[in-house]
Amino acid sequence: MEGVRAAGGVARVRPMRRRWVLGCILAVGLVACADDEPVTAPGSSTNAGGAGGTSTGGTSAGGGGAGGGPSCGDQWTNGTTEPDPDGPSTQIHGTSTFDGDHLWIAWNRPDSGSLFDVWLAAFACDGSLVTGPIEVTQADDNELDPVLSVSGDRLLVAWVSDNGSGPNNLDIRYRIFSLSGAALTDTIELAATRNGAAVTGNAISPSLAPIDGGWMLAGAWGHDDAPAFQAFVVELDIDGVVQGDASDADLDPAFGQTAIAVTADEAGVHVAWQIDSTTSTAPAAWWTTLGGTATMLGDPGARPHLAPGPWTVWDTDGSDIVVQPPGAAPKPLNATGLVHNPQLAVVDDQATLLWMEVTSGIKNRIHVAALGADGTPGVTTTLATQEAPSVYPVDLTMVDTTHAVVVYQDGTSPDFRLEAEWLTLTR
Repeated sequence: MEGVRAAGGVARVRPMRRRWVLGCILAVGLVACADDEPVTAPGSSTNAGGAGGTSTGGTSAGGGGAGGGPSCGDQWTNGTTEPDPDGPSTQIHGTSTFDGDHLWIAWNRPDSGSLFDVWLAAFACDGSLVTGPIEVTQADDNELDPVLSVSGDRLLVAWVSDNGSGPNNLDIRYRIFSLSGAALTDTIELAATRNGAAVTGNAISPSLAPIDGGWMLAGAWGHDDAPAFQAFVVELDIDGVVQGDASDADLDPAFGQTAIAVTADEAGVHVAWQIDSTTSTAPAAWWTTLGGTATMLGDPGARPHLAPGPWTVWDTDGSDIVVQPPGAAPKPLNATGLVHNPQLAVVDDQATLLWMEVTSGIKNRIHVAALGADGTPGVTTTLATQEAPSVYPVDLTMVDTTHAVVVYQDGTSPDFRLEAEWLTLTR
């Protein structure tokens, strides 16, 4: 698809140019969809999903889940639950993370009008509800694409906000909670500087990675040195206060940079992104370690994802998934069908891969497989979804090396219901 322009701080979506259409502009994280997808939340709904008896845990939107204690595995029960059974339909953009004891899920729920809010809940490892649902957002704006990350004893929820008043209508906002679900801050709107000057242009595509004493927040924003969105990374302390200037991932005014992913490990802070230009016919995936030289992962390459190591993964704009283990050669999945939107999670140096496969239109199967050290997938589990999930993003969390939770939306548009499926994987 075409990139999203940020010239003069104005975000505008250029026409789709893919040879195939996934239905929504996922790289931007906005609800800009095909004709059979809702563009804004409807005012009424039906409860059309859920069953089972278990629930979910986390990536930090570009990172892997934390390692779980032995008691979590002892409590584990495979199955599927609906995290928001009493909420209205059109529940989308689910995300998750694990804090060592509980599994946190955030998602978009429609308000009483035509906009979305962000909601949050925590679950025990047996799938029982512990906290919530809690409404995270506080403004009457369109609040989209939540991401989660735990650092120490705090949970950061970040999202994209559209206040509907251009030209600078898109912002990254965030809020911090205790691990008991108590709000520790009101909503904070990202206010970061670049080369000492405040950046006031549009900001999208938030991604989080925990570090000691806080988080790295990555995204894409518009500024005066490029006509299209550019990837950035900024440090937040444990209270959400910006620490110093934001850093460019790899400033390149010729290309728009979206679909941002970030992770952090002993080797540094790693960022990946997708580039689009007005002259290319396909996107390309790139990545860098901050302070190093940016490297192309794949051309075509789209929707890259990262996990500590760093492990990297991307799709080839529809035809395959490619995994690159730390220090190793890229490993194609050699998948069949139209595959896309891969995700990685790493626990105790063991990686797990999720990917989606188009079945028809905007409907998809979801597959999960443990990976060997060279990136070779083992036994593949295909989720037992009630209906083929839509193309809205799907989220993978590993609680430990064998227990996974996948959060997705199931159902027929616009009656999507958020689902969380507990899986025990074979390694």
